[in-house]
Amino acid sequence: MSDKIIEKLDAIELAQVEAAEAVKTEVDAKLAEAQKAFEEKAVTFEEKVASLEAKVASIKEATPLIKTYKTIAQEVNRSVKEQLKGFYESGMKVEKELKMFESVGQYDAYVKEASSIGNPAGVGGGAGVGGRTAYDPVFFALRLANPMRGVSRSVATDGATYQFRAKTGNTGAWWGYAINNNTSSGANPNTLDTNIWQLTLQDLNVQFPIRTAALDDIDGLESNVVADMLLEFSQQEGLSMIQNNDQVAVDGANTPYGGSDGLRGLNQYAGAAGTYAGGQTTTAAFGTTGTGSSSGLHSLATYDQLIPNGSNNAGAGNGVGLFNNVSYKDIVNFIYALPQQYWTPTAKFLINPLMLAAIRGLVDDNGRPIYIDGLSRDDGIVGTLLGFDVVVNKYVSNPLIPTTPSPSVDTNAFPMYFGDWNRGHTIVDRLNMVMRRYDQTQPGYITFYGEKRLATSVVDPFSLVRYRSAQYLD
Repeated sequence: MSDKIIEKLDAIELAQVEAAEAVKTEVDAKLAEAQKAFEEKAVTFEEKVASLEAKVASIKEATPLIKTYKTIAQEVNRSVKEQLKGFYESGMKVEKELKMFESVGQYDAYVKEASSIGNPAGVGGGAGVGGRTAYDPVFFALRLANPMRGVSRSVATDGATYQFRAKTGNTGAWWGYAINNNTSSGANPNTLDTNIWQLTLQDLNVQFPIRTAALDDIDGLESNVVADMLLEFSQQEGLSMIQNNDQVAVDGANTPYGGSDGLRGLNQYAGAAGTYAGGQTTTAAFGTTGTGSSSGLHSLATYDQLIPNGSNNAGAGNGVGLFNNVSYKDIVNFIYALPQQYWTPTAKFLINPLMLAAIRGLVDDNGRPIYIDGLSRDDGIVGTLLGFDVVVNKYVSNPLIPTTPSPSVDTNAFPMYFGDWNRGHTIVDRLNMVMRRYDQTQPGYITFYGEKRLATSVVDPFSLVRYRSAQYLD
């Protein structure tokens, strides 16, 4: 029985070996057939490539259709003419950028070729043949920015108008154990009231073009132009805050109080007596109440210098308006004209530099300087006067302005102010200033535009006092 089983197993094993050998023989035959076909195709591809190369080599060189020019300039001109021709034929009548040079090498060759005209050596131009000029970065001369920004209170608004409100009058307080309900009669009547006045923010603006070539050629020009423009804005507002003579109506007359353009300048407020009298001081008062253009024009207390400048009393023969007769007593009288409640640590002098120089130059009978305070090295040339800080402002009136000789008195020179500026004067600014840069608003130009809006007002007229220094024309 076992012998039969073994015999059958041997037969099965023999059949499997024969089948494997048959498969192997078949695979070898197919691989040989594929290898033969691949080799035949490779030979065919190489033959096709060789045939193509032979055909390309047999093509003759074509005759050039473009004329060869003798100079680079002629080639550049030809290229530009062709581009212009295509531009007109295409109907594009607005704008087209023309390509001048094909490469950096062509540009370099063009420049070298052009440099040889009138200069056989071809070494370039400059300061003399072949020379070079070095340039310092552009700068601008300093301007005096607005000194009022350092003393006045500043507020911001996003509106077109700004209104001030002030309590005026008395509540009617009186002595006695009984409740004092005094309203309109009695020994001390109630005069409580309020004043209002409203200002329209004025506009200060400028727009100016600059050649793009200038911006490209001058190092730092753009930033310096903008910086100087901002200082010019500050300079203009500083003038208007004091003098308010920087706006002119159509008929040539000054427009008062910034009613049309400009700000309410300090010199334009009322308060000075019509007749000059040395040593006199007028009193301060609130202006009219309301929202009209003339509301809020307060009266400022004004002190008149004891002796007018250039008068026969102390300046005869020195020329018209060229002798400042300010005295030490004038300065003492002036600061004591300010009510005592405003003698605050923040009270300051606002003064023209020529007026400060005259005060600093005061001497006693022995020729010794009267003012020695506030002239330390730390204080520089400003210092203090009688213990109060000094703010120099050249926009304040010049005390010595020559005018046409005639026997008269100029009553409009206010070279000095004194008081608590934080309470007395306010600058109202728009929340932001407009600064724009427009590219190519006209061909080859960059246009800058700057605009700001602001207003100013005396708020508490009792906190300031003004000095009048008239000129007598002898």
